[in-house]
Amino acid sequence: MLEATQHPFLSAAATSQLAPAHLKKWLAQDRLYAMSYVNYIGTMLSRLPIPGSSERTQTLEWRVAELLIDALVNIKRELKLFEDTAHAEGWLEDICDAMPTPQTRAYLDLFAGAAQPARPLVVSLVALWASEECYLRAWKYAWSKMDHSVAAKDKDVMQRVFIPNWSSSEFEAFVRRIGGLVNKYGTTLEEGSWEWQECEEVYRQVLWAEKGFWPDC
Repeated sequence: MLEATQHPFLSAAATSQLAPAHLKKWLAQDRLYAMSYVNYIGTMLSRLPIPGSSERTQTLEWRVAELLIDALVNIKRELKLFEDTAHAEGWLEDICDAMPTPQTRAYLDLFAGAAQPARPLVVSLVALWASEECYLRAWKYAWSKMDHSVAAKDKDVMQRVFIPNWSSSEFEAFVRRIGGLVNKYGTTLEEGSWEWQECEEVYRQVLWAEKGFWPDC
């Protein structure tokens, strides 16, 4: 987990030591990840049985549906944040013209595999939680490395915009919601069953993908 969430890229981002080329590379690849996230969440929603009972809003399935809808709203906002920030910095064409790196492609393939109909829905949910948990821990680590005595006008775009966005209490609350629902599903799984093993495998895959996702700097 530490290799995925305490990468040198994050320390450099927190201390204004990140080269513009590395910042733009990360932003371009994270935008591609976010675009694939839309399809991933949509696939999960399409597989989710929506209960029609009078107690629909209390069911686990509906709570997951609400979470996934919120995830789509969040990622729409974040895509706008990426593009508005890149436009303000003069990088919009650079990030929009980028192709996925092998590391990003591995993440996109991981999402596609986790959402396959043959795999239990809980596996998709674990992949979602693991990716967001890694991101939360990574950016909270970056936040801990910042000099918070620096005036806002002297902060760079990472310190002003991106680090606060994913180290916020709002994002942490969202990640905790996902984790809570994963735990609810987990109570229905028998330890050691094939579904359990699938969840453990996708968790390990996310850690591997997240470690490789950060650009070297």
